[in-house]
Amino acid sequence: MSDQISKRIAADLGLPDLVDVLAEKVSGADLHSLMLAILKRRVAAMNSPQLNQLSAVTKTCDLDARLLNKVECLAYETAIQFEARELSPLLPLGAVSVLTGLDQGNVLSTVRAFECTADPTVSLALECSKRRKSIVDRKETVRLCTNQRVVRFPLPQHPDYTAHFKLFSMVTSGRDSGSFAFEVAALKEHIGFYLDFLLNLQKNEFAFTDIVVEISDTRAVAHLCDRFKIDLDQIKSVVRARDSSSAARVIDQYENTWPKIVTKPAEELASYDLPAHLIGQLSLLEEKIFAPLQVEYDHVKFQFNMQRLTGLAYYKGPCFHIKMKNSLGDDFMLADGGFVNWTQQLLADKKERLMTSAIGTELICRAFRRK
Repeated sequence: MSDQISKRIAADLGLPDLVDVLAEKVSGADLHSLMLAILKRRVAAMNSPQLNQLSAVTKTCDLDARLLNKVECLAYETAIQFEARELSPLLPLGAVSVLTGLDQGNVLSTVRAFECTADPTVSLALECSKRRKSIVDRKETVRLCTNQRVVRFPLPQHPDYTAHFKLFSMVTSGRDSGSFAFEVAALKEHIGFYLDFLLNLQKNEFAFTDIVVEISDTRAVAHLCDRFKIDLDQIKSVVRARDSSSAARVIDQYENTWPKIVTKPAEELASYDLPAHLIGQLSLLEEKIFAPLQVEYDHVKFQFNMQRLTGLAYYKGPCFHIKMKNSLGDDFMLADGGFVNWTQQLLADKKERLMTSAIGTELICRAFRRK
């Protein structure tokens, strides 16, 4: 859409190569100076009443800040194994797009080569890479957490979702230790944190019912997409995390043949020609994560979701959702996490592993407070 708009503007101005000139033939520093000069001229023509024309990204949060702070404090108290850090509200321009592959239009870019934070785990990943810059530094596992307000585009339509909101996010950065051991330990630790956090919230003024932990694996789902001849670019253009029905629209025609909810991967996925190592790793997650957590959290349902199409290009391997209902019976996906290759990119080291996750602390306050 932005490409079409820029082409129209260039055509209207009679400058068909305008975007190419600005993007490729003007230096970064000169472009920033040019944009700043344009903004200064526009601002000079503004008056005070115009500042009252607020948008979704500038509206004040309508929740009691003390309530948000209470939830944030409970999260920090629960994440006792993670070092808590306060992040800058800005990232280097292109950080989200370069590392995650997401469109630059999803973030709020500035004219000074920065972008407003849309994903705190990207900032935490950059911090991990700084701490793990030398080989000696990479021997220790780094665990970081933060609670931060983020801005995201496109703007949401659901009343419980807002253009800017708070997320509690965590990362675990370490080395491949063989036998899928790091992945199992980090995934179990993150899921365990969120379940403990929900229990602590329930002791206060929040209510959650029908809690479900769903693990998926982007590699296994990609194999299924290939088997059923579904184009991954089509998925990326259609499926949206905030639209729970978008994935179903893509795979509805395979409803009777595509596996959906699985509890015993070795048995239930045997006929789908998935690579043996993926079946083995899913079975290991069943044994090392689902089984022990089910004993500790007997009120929670644990399962594999083989139809999760969100995050296929974002996560690299195991990922999870934690879903539940509020006291009104409304369904929400509250926590999301998985493995990414960002520290591998930043450190040029294929042995690096990074587990990221986040939960909507503001969404908790909006949708799960006891009435």
